[in-house]
Amino acid sequence: MPALNVEFSPEEMTRLRSRAALTGKSLKQHVHDVTVEEADRIAFVEGAAAEAERILPGVMQHFPAGQR
Repeated sequence: MPALNVEFSPEEMTRLRSRAALTGKSLKQHVHDVTVEEADRIAFVEGAAAEAERILPGVMQHFPAGQR
């Protein structure tokens, strides 16, 4: 399985360990989950923005300015 070696400052590691402990996960699992969730969030936002841009002309045409 592919892996990634990422360096953190001592302060960052302390914060990450604290967050992982709060979630009840290992540090490795916490960093994995947060990283994947952020990548998925960005993909979702980009997709939503593209869809909004696609439908906006129809909305502008269908609804008068005071109804948008």
